[in-house]
Amino acid sequence: MKTAEGKKTRNTKHQKAVLDLLKNATKALTADEIREKFADNINKTTVYRMLDRFVEAGKIHFVTGQNGKSFYALCKSCKEDPPKHIHNHLHFQCEICGKVECLPETVKVPQLDDYEIRETQLLLIGTCKRCINTTN
Repeated sequence: MKTAEGKKTRNTKHQKAVLDLLKNATKALTADEIREKFADNINKTTVYRMLDRFVEAGKIHFVTGQNGKSFYALCKSCKEDPPKHIHNHLHFQCEICGKVECLPETVKVPQLDDYEIRETQLLLIGTCKRCINTTN
């Protein structure tokens, strides 16, 4: 794997496992949720470093949830290596169950004179379908 600057990074068994976990996840995950999936008690700092490297390399993206926590998801639409686009799709956080998920809808990010946009944080907050159906 390479970072955005083209630096090589090691691929460890934990890195592969984290990427596989995110690939198969049905929602965005926090670092704590990722760490809890490992039976061998991976160090919390190691998880954060890995996630930071994956974000820097463009392999995953994150959105900051309503509670201030970062939620991570695999960049499933990235075709370039490293990716050269801004993640402009919407994210949704349910106020009841807390689930954060990537939505297929996108927002056009404007080109602004005298500004270089590196990332977007697009979070919608409300009630998910499952929770709506449970409360009715």
